[in-house]
Amino acid sequence: MASGEASRFGAASRLGQILRILVAVMSCLVISGSLYLIGLFLITPNAAEEWTIGRRPNQYFTDFKPEQRILSDQTYGAIFGVAHNSGGSIEAILDAQINGADIIEADVVELDGVLYVAHKPPLPFLGQRWFRGPRLDHAWAAASGADAVMLDLKESSPGYAQLVGDFLEYRSAYRQVIVSSRSHWVLRYLRERLPNAILLMSVPDEAGLTAMQNDALLMAVIDGITVRHTVLTTENAAWLVDHDLLIFAWTVNDLERATELIRMGVDGITSDNLAIVSLFGGETQGEQELRPRSKAEGRGA
Repeated sequence: MASGEASRFGAASRLGQILRILVAVMSCLVISGSLYLIGLFLITPNAAEEWTIGRRPNQYFTDFKPEQRILSDQTYGAIFGVAHNSGGSIEAILDAQINGADIIEADVVELDGVLYVAHKPPLPFLGQRWFRGPRLDHAWAAASGADAVMLDLKESSPGYAQLVGDFLEYRSAYRQVIVSSRSHWVLRYLRERLPNAILLMSVPDEAGLTAMQNDALLMAVIDGITVRHTVLTTENAAWLVDHDLLIFAWTVNDLERATELIRMGVDGITSDNLAIVSLFGGETQGEQELRPRSKAEGRGA
């Protein structure tokens, strides 16, 4: 009996040692992870900003010399001016509209079943407690003075796509909305639900443009592309124009490059510089009417 009790005591002692080791290891991991996050946030404050309050818009106003405006006011006015990432704060939305922005752009993420405006999804656990980015419905209301709202979708899960569809299903019937995504299936899904929305394929590079050109199913549902401006050349811009696709170029903060893109045939330009956005917006109102390809006269699907 004494031998059995000793054996059980020894087993319990070993189990206690294992548990103490596991607790010590978990404590070290938690401490190390916390120190890593603190160090990361100190070294890269932009990352901390994205994961807690969302990336604040990088809006500024740098005017240009009159001689840099080499095109007519009517030509500039026919371009949609998109205030880059302006939906990231209510203040930026209002500033963009004061400066004549035609379109407010908002990056859209999901947190706990609610859509927010942020460039990246909040970190798990941290986001639930500390994320302070504006809700999409608040940004939508603040942007009521713009001609349109452009939602850049940053996720592609089925649940997320359904949330976006639910949010826009009735709103897109009475207000112009543009939706961009890099996900082919999300755009096909949203076309079923949002017949009045303008759907754009987001193209970050030459490979993305080629993939889009070779995807017949995608070409049948999109109305155009939103593309990194460095991808656009005279040749591929001409191809897009020939295929009746809207072209929105991002992010262009130089008027000389903006002028080159206008001559290529782009329809809209996204910029951080509110002076450029203002040049395209304001009183001219010369832009074409934004309508889905299936509803636009003379445009094939």
